[in-house]
Amino acid sequence: MRIRLEGLGPLLTELLGGRQVLLGQVQRLTAASVLLRFGQEEVELALEELSPELQAALGEGVAVELHRSQGAWALRVKPGAPLPAPRGQEVSLQTLAEALVALDLRPTEEVQLVAKGLLERGFPLHREYLLALLPWAERGQLEEALWLWEAGFPLTPALVELVADLRREPPDQPILEQAAEKLPPKLQEALRLPGRQGRTALGLELAEGRLGKDLARLLSAERLFHALAAAPGGENFAFVFFLPFLRGADLFAAWAKITDEGKTAPGESRIFRLELLLPTEAFGMVRAELAVWGKEVRLNLASERNCRGLAAQMGELEAELGAAGWRLQEVKVGELEPCAKPLLYAMIGK
Repeated sequence: MRIRLEGLGPLLTELLGGRQVLLGQVQRLTAASVLLRFGQEEVELALEELSPELQAALGEGVAVELHRSQGAWALRVKPGAPLPAPRGQEVSLQTLAEALVALDLRPTEEVQLVAKGLLERGFPLHREYLLALLPWAERGQLEEALWLWEAGFPLTPALVELVADLRREPPDQPILEQAAEKLPPKLQEALRLPGRQGRTALGLELAEGRLGKDLARLLSAERLFHALAAAPGGENFAFVFFLPFLRGADLFAAWAKITDEGKTAPGESRIFRLELLLPTEAFGMVRAELAVWGKEVRLNLASERNCRGLAAQMGELEAELGAAGWRLQEVKVGELEPCAKPLLYAMIGK
């Protein structure tokens, strides 16, 4: 059972001391977490991070093994270990409220919301975690704070407001309206299409003013998305970035996520996935998903409107890909589901 142990990797690596398996024992089991002892060190895990089968096999005094597996920690009951006593007898289970009282915290509605949010994301119920997030729960911004917490960002008012803006703003809104009026012709040409060239040119040209502040805000959002994409819990490498471009006189941003799928296709070519979210004038929001291995490409396209017109252009796209040396193996074109549009940033971050 793969698990994540926030901030404990170096400690456990030291405890392993070159061994393949670390032997331990269950010290205490509550309704929310399990406390394990490895030598002189104790490790607390949220039960929601463990499979139901593993939870059922755990009990006070049960021997466990912890080892590294494919870049993550894996926990299992030691083979031959005695079964735990039936719950409700030798094992004393606590409710969430009782677990909070044990941490010397009054189980108010806000404190319990924070506790549930931490457990849902696989974090243990540490008192300092709860106290750090509690002020944001009291302000009605717990979800935004938990995004930052999971990504490893500090809980500052500016960053919490940034996440709030990203969660509520429609993803197809321009970065800046009438931006072309403020840009030299050479830069306008570089921003004609979303691409690396336009991003580099824009960053070199502008460092101050309103547009400079908007770009700094986008860079902060990019860092947040990238951190979320690379957060523990997944084995695959992911890289997230935005590409600015002009649509008419307004400046927009397309978002891209590149993921190493961690597996190979027939022929031993590594598979990469590219997800692109592009606000267009003719088709509304367009979402493209490309699977790439070697020179082979598989493409899924979904548009907010006029998907038939988008499908009609696939012959031209296939010809362009062929001229560039790519082979389009499969293409699907459909309608972007209404629920997918507001989930733009959640898709990028997860």
